[in-house]
Amino acid sequence: MGMSKGGSLISTGRFWVVFVAFCFVALVIFSMIIKIQVVDHDIWERKGAEYSESVKTIAPSRGQILAKDGSLLAISVPVYTLSWDSQCEAIDWDKFSEERGELCRLLADILGKNPIHYSNLLDEARSKNKRYQVFGSNIPFSKYKNLKSIPFIKRGRYKSGFVLDRKEIRRKPFEPLAGRTIGIDRESNRVGIELAWNKELGGVEGKQLQQRISGGEWLPVTDDYIIEPEQGLDVVTTIDMHLQDVATSSLQRQLEEHSAGWGTVIVMEVETGYVRAISNLTRHESDNGQVSYIESYNHALGSDEEPGSTFKLASLMTCLESGHISLTDSIDTGKGITYFHGKPMRDSNYDKGGHGVISIEEVFAMSSNIGSALAVKQCFSVEPQKFLDGLQSIGVNKPLGVKLVGEGEPMVYTTVGEESWSGLSLTQMAIGYEVTQTPLQTLALYSAVANNGVMMRPLFVTETRSNGETISKFGPEVINNKICSEKTVSDCKKMMESACKPDGIGTASNIFSKSPYTVAGKTGTCRIADNGSYGEGRYRASFTGYFPADEPKYSCIVVVSDTKSGSYYGSTIAAPVFRDLADLIYATDPKFHEVLEQPILAEESRHIPTANNGERSEILYLYKTLGIPYQDMSGMSDWVQVKTSKDTVNLTKIEIVKHTMPDVRGMGLKDALYLLENAGVKVYYEGLGIVKQQNIRPGTPFTEKATIKLILS
Repeated sequence: MGMSKGGSLISTGRFWVVFVAFCFVALVIFSMIIKIQVVDHDIWERKGAEYSESVKTIAPSRGQILAKDGSLLAISVPVYTLSWDSQCEAIDWDKFSEERGELCRLLADILGKNPIHYSNLLDEARSKNKRYQVFGSNIPFSKYKNLKSIPFIKRGRYKSGFVLDRKEIRRKPFEPLAGRTIGIDRESNRVGIELAWNKELGGVEGKQLQQRISGGEWLPVTDDYIIEPEQGLDVVTTIDMHLQDVATSSLQRQLEEHSAGWGTVIVMEVETGYVRAISNLTRHESDNGQVSYIESYNHALGSDEEPGSTFKLASLMTCLESGHISLTDSIDTGKGITYFHGKPMRDSNYDKGGHGVISIEEVFAMSSNIGSALAVKQCFSVEPQKFLDGLQSIGVNKPLGVKLVGEGEPMVYTTVGEESWSGLSLTQMAIGYEVTQTPLQTLALYSAVANNGVMMRPLFVTETRSNGETISKFGPEVINNKICSEKTVSDCKKMMESACKPDGIGTASNIFSKSPYTVAGKTGTCRIADNGSYGEGRYRASFTGYFPADEPKYSCIVVVSDTKSGSYYGSTIAAPVFRDLADLIYATDPKFHEVLEQPILAEESRHIPTANNGERSEILYLYKTLGIPYQDMSGMSDWVQVKTSKDTVNLTKIEIVKHTMPDVRGMGLKDALYLLENAGVKVYYEGLGIVKQQNIRPGTPFTEKATIKLILS
């Protein structure tokens, strides 16, 4: 108790309670400090180090995707971000002041903006004590080399504060060719080969010690790695770029002419299953009504639709294999219209009186719906389950098991007791309805017939490489050793040849009348189902076959869906695309031509191998490896012009002047793209081969976002 001024007593008990409480809190805080400083010192020291320094995962360079001839289909291109740490302790500010003007001028010369812009960035970073001031992003490698040579930056990150961070972006030099099959590289939802071979392409991640700076950014403490990242493997595809180019352009021409919804084309080697070309184009209309066709979905792999008449091969194959019918047996198709369970079925010429009595071979050649349905009914109406069993033995009810993700699941009844089965199912399946197949699955069956009954799995990749050395090879894979008997295979070949025989009765007889090669195949025209019903005037046209018919090398399927031109038959829309591809293959593939024993040129007129203009080190490596004599008069230039004579090669310098258009004529596309895109030029090109023309004259000054068109031949 205490005494107040007025003489009254004051209770001090509560003050002692507060005092003791404060002492207790202080004691707890002091003990925690001691614990942190002494007992838990190592733990908190590690946590502090984790905040300021940490081991970060470093993504490796992603492998390239190559065509079968080595052309680049997808490549990771390095780009850089230039930033400045204005708080870097080792900066010599006197030197900075001396060299500031030159620094800003050189930055402007390389990166393209006014020197004042970079001077303002320096002032802003210093006034705000910024540790991560960005001076440029997505800088190409050519400019990166120039930036590294600037005297002030050349002192290194610790004495200049400038840091060049590397990242990689994915480019497709031949885009959009085979774009959906090559795929898209992104953190999630990869597609195509980029997804299926992601493990091989992705490489092995590395580890590096990095330091956290203000703004939450992380920068390497040193250029060394704890674990160095391992570059991804290169993946070599089966794609032939010459065929791919023709497939895409021919398909696009048909889609545009007939205002189709989408289309696909696949070219495959019969014996190996190697896919040599694959194009998937879908119609897209912009807000302003402009129509374009782009590779936005892999219809070849994923569009499981009713195939229509191309399924008649499987239907009649099953009939022939049953032994209940032969090619020469006759079917009365009447006047082109008949009824099954009260529902009409028509042939395409019903308005002209129909086909009447025709053979099974003619049923297929003329694509008679009624003939196909009656043949299946004649063989299996008593035991329809045997028809389904026959289709299963062929293998049309199973997916192909390709490595690419997204293959559509075929729908083929396995038992007659299934819920959707009805009295119409047998005759509907006979003509390609109430079943679904993807274009790739349909092609695999036709290719199996061409391959004497052996069904191959379609393959898109043949090997992986590291620095040019083969790591793994992937050969042909058999799915079904025997889809049917040799006799049935032979009969199926005859049917398919009849459909395409020049001046014959088949639906494709006129398409190949002037071709120097023989074709076997089948046209298809199918109504398009929409929400369980068939839309009026909506059709899907197709052609599937192989050539040469007598000694098959290549098979091909073309599908054009939902045309708006009024034309929808497979013979007029899809078959011409097949012919374009067959023409190119026949003209350029030496398998189809006799090889002369004698030399084509006299010995005295022979010429040493020629090379394109391009990157000097690669050309010198090639000549040294092959032992070809050359004279290098380029003065160690990075880019050279090649002039080949009878006895030697002369290399001269190609002058590359900053911000002026380089001369890329005579270069391959790979070198031309590298040189132009690294200079900041956007490139459009047409054709294949070497650059013959460029629409901007060499030496012309250009702005940062210039565009150029190249003509290749």
